[in-house]
Amino acid sequence: MSGGPVRPSDAPAAPRVLATAPWIVVVLGVGLIAGLLVVVLFSLRGAERAPMPAPAPPMYLPTLGVERTSPTGGATVAPTATPSPTATRSPTTTSPAAGPSRSATPRPSASVRAVAPAAVTARYEATGSDRDGFDARLTVVNGSGDGRDWTVELFFTGNVKTVQASSTSGLSVSTQGSGVFVLRGTGPLPAGESATVRLSFGRTGAGDRPGRCTVNGADCAID
Repeated sequence: MSGGPVRPSDAPAAPRVLATAPWIVVVLGVGLIAGLLVVVLFSLRGAERAPMPAPAPPMYLPTLGVERTSPTGGATVAPTATPSPTATRSPTTTSPAAGPSRSATPRPSASVRAVAPAAVTARYEATGSDRDGFDARLTVVNGSGDGRDWTVELFFTGNVKTVQASSTSGLSVSTQGSGVFVLRGTGPLPAGESATVRLSFGRTGAGDRPGRCTVNGADCAID
């Protein structure tokens, strides 16, 4: 191996190419810059194509009512609502009746049995009975202010045949058909006094109370 000087043919090939053709470096630089520009352009286009986010809903701020203050600095006055007009009712007309109205004619009331006046009253009360007859007591009271005559009528069914009567104030007895007996005082009964009549009836069958008893035409009580 000789130690002489190095020849140009022995130097590396790359430096020699660059030294002989410098335009290669320029072309490589321009290509590198162009590639970077292409990358930047594609990145910008991708960002533009990205979907935009939906806009946020609008926000509403609460509104505050405005209060009016009086010029003198007093309390606030709220506006009053104006009343709405009310509908008026049209006058209604009544049509005349189809025909003349009929007035109700009062019906005749049923015959009312006469009520015993307060002057003379009577009460019949059965006191005992057996198979052939029964006993009773009749009390007549004069509640008037003067003496009054009195007449008592007893209405039995046809099974009561006879009657015997006695009284300390005087008495008369008569019959008016089957089962009807009439008792009369022989004189006026003094005011405020009473007369007691004891009766003994003969009968066939049962029953010791009359169907009706009257004193001076008005009903008497039956016990």
